[in-house]
Amino acid sequence: MGFTVFRTAMTVAICLLLLALFIFPSRTLCRFADAADANIEQAKDALRRGDCARAQDACAALCALIGERMLPLERFLNHANVDALDASFRVAHAAASVRDAGAAIEALAEAQSILDRLRGIELFSPNSLL
Repeated sequence: MGFTVFRTAMTVAICLLLLALFIFPSRTLCRFADAADANIEQAKDALRRGDCARAQDACAALCALIGERMLPLERFLNHANVDALDASFRVAHAAASVRDAGAAIEALAEAQSILDRLRGIELFSPNSLL
C-alpha cells in the first residue's frame, strides 16, 4: 500500500515536471520573441524613413533585451541560435550607428528569420506534430 502511494505521487510529480517543461520555456520564448519583433519592426520602420537615431535606439533596445534574456534562453535553446541572434542584433546596431540602412535592415531581417526558426522548432503546437 505504501509503495503504491509513493509510486502514484512520483508519477504525478513527473507529469507536473514535464508539463512545466512544455509550458514555461515556451512562454519565455514567446514573450522574448514578441518584444524583439516589436523592436525589429520599429527599427525597420525608422530605417525606411531615414531616421537613423530612432533606429539606433531600437537596435540598442534589442541588444539590451537579448543581454537580459541570454541566460534563460540558452537554458533551453540551442546556444548557436541564441548567439547568432545576438550577433545579428549587434550588427544591426553597429550599422545603424554608422547610418548604413541597408546593412541594418539586412541584419534585422536575419534576426527575424532566426526568431521565426526558433519559434518553429521550440514551440509545441499541433502543426509541429504533423
